[in-house]
Amino acid sequence: MNDERERMASARSTSVPLILLTLLAGVALGWLLHDLFDGAFSAAPPPTAIAAPTPPPASVVPPTPPLATAGAPTASAARPTSAPTASAVRPTSAPTEPPAPTEPPATPAIAGYAGHMVAEGETLESIAAAGGSAPDLIVRYNLLPGAPPVGRALIVPQLEGRAPVIESQPLLVRRGPARRPWVALTLDAGASAEPVAGMLETLRTYGVKLTFFLTGKWMRDNPALTRQIVADGHELANHSFNHPDMRNLSAEAIDSELADTEAIVQETAPGASIRPFFRPPYGAYDERVLRLVEAQGYLPVYWTLDSLDSVGEPKTPEFLIERVTGTLAPEQLRGAIILAHCGSQPTADALPRILDRFAELGFEVKKLSEVLGG
Repeated sequence: MNDERERMASARSTSVPLILLTLLAGVALGWLLHDLFDGAFSAAPPPTAIAAPTPPPASVVPPTPPLATAGAPTASAARPTSAPTASAVRPTSAPTEPPAPTEPPATPAIAGYAGHMVAEGETLESIAAAGGSAPDLIVRYNLLPGAPPVGRALIVPQLEGRAPVIESQPLLVRRGPARRPWVALTLDAGASAEPVAGMLETLRTYGVKLTFFLTGKWMRDNPALTRQIVADGHELANHSFNHPDMRNLSAEAIDSELADTEAIVQETAPGASIRPFFRPPYGAYDERVLRLVEAQGYLPVYWTLDSLDSVGEPKTPEFLIERVTGTLAPEQLRGAIILAHCGSQPTADALPRILDRFAELGFEVKKLSEVLGG
């Protein structure tokens, strides 16, 4: 009995340390396995690590990536080079704003105008110096092809801040120089407009450009025809607004007749000009009228030959053909200014034969500015 109790006590004393040892070994093995498996899983990236990053909204500009350090590639270095992002081409500093364009120097305003006849020995430069103007301004304003010939009537625009020494002369242009076989066939418009469409068609067919002296009232009443005249390349000139006898008007009324006509041109055909030529209605003028017109920047123009299409009894086309092409001798036709009217249907009917006849005589029909500069 005693031996059995001793054996059982000995077994209990031996099993306790064994159990403790087993427990300790289990704990140690557990920590070892934990370290091994934890290291293995931490070495492999999680699935989301290789997914493409979500792009920012379009209105958000991605930040510029930091500069890469040698030996330490950044996340941007792993991006595919075939599709660079906006951040890859963004400059590292803000672009410099371009300098604001400089304003061109202001051109002096025109303070007045003077009429002047080119004299022997004068040049554009000397006329501009004496007139308080500029050579290129005189050329542009008078529609000159170059230096004006002796005897050419000019309007000299006088610039602010300059002291002109020339006095304005009362001028009235009746013809151009006779150096070339050119004729200026001019058409005045102040009454009917019915024949004008046919006239323009004839001029287009022949490839001829004329000068039209239009009243402001006619342009206001016929805006489409006015624009067609401009579109066809013809030259416009001032013929007053209401077609009055200017000798009976005050200086203020004359100024209004000219200015109102100019205003209606800009309203009807923006960009077109009726400067610098003016023809007094009825051909009625005196020295006062000439000086007042020139002071407003217009060169008064008369004519060499009146077709008489608006005078007396209605004329036939045959009369007008002979009157326009056969009255003046060839030497007198060179540089001639011929008056006819837009409201004359016989003139419209005669126009093709008039152009043919001039061509047969060896003459070209030109705009007034071209004949005066010839």
